[in-house]
Amino acid sequence: MKSIVRKVQKAISNVNKEIEGNSVGKYGAGLASEGYAGGYRDALNDVLLALRGVNPNRRWYWGHFKE
Repeated sequence: MKSIVRKVQKAISNVNKEIEGNSVGKYGAGLASEGYAGGYRDALNDVLLALRGVNPNRRWYWGHFKE
């Protein structure tokens, strides 16, 4: 599982670099994370939480699972 976590963390790092590259100008910084890259980063962060046994708190999407 450590290998998966490392890969997800590297992917998040790459997404952050893309978002930083899109942060141009006065309004770009505020809007850059609103697109696909920002949503993908949120999803990857949710996966990391789930791998650590934490239910992400995204609206009702993850719900309450019974195991």
